[in-house]
Amino acid sequence: MSESQTHLNSMSKESLIEALKQSARESWHGEYGEERAVEIETFLRKMLNNYSQVLGFSEEEIFQKLESRRDYSAINYYQECNFPLLEEVEIFDTIKQLNEKFPSHQFICPCCGGISTNPTTCNSGKEVKKGKVCDWCSYGLFKTMGKGYLFAVKQDFLTNPKVHEIFMPAELKYREYIKNIRESIPRGQASSL
Repeated sequence: MSESQTHLNSMSKESLIEALKQSARESWHGEYGEERAVEIETFLRKMLNNYSQVLGFSEEEIFQKLESRRDYSAINYYQECNFPLLEEVEIFDTIKQLNEKFPSHQFICPCCGGISTNPTTCNSGKEVKKGKVCDWCSYGLFKTMGKGYLFAVKQDFLTNPKVHEIFMPAELKYREYIKNIRESIPRGQASSL
């Protein structure tokens, strides 16, 4: 364990928040620096409370694990795009539960609409323009463009503290398709779907 990691583990949640606020203040002079400090504190308190309530770990445990994995500026790291509130995220107790929910291992690429067997990098083979096969990644700048699936796994959250964003599992798209068909058929006639 590095010296900085040992120091990090000995800091309380409040000390960490104060250190990050100070870093935010120093990142920009004057009023804007102070606004950034307030924004990061507000976000951290809301996110840590939400994650603690939903996942069942202490705020301190979660914060220390997140900080131990952070390798770039706190201002850019602690944002809703990286740590959405968990009401928008499906939570699984185990990885096994996740795999049981999506047994097809087929995912819909948000870029080309093809079926990929990889949940984060398109391998559909679908051509997006002449001579260019789709290779969209769910972890790139535009992620899944709002067409993906967010989840977290309690079992490994403290080891890998993140919300995962993958391509939409085909099972979910199929359920949505069937629901839309049922809604378009007059009552009493959709029972066989």
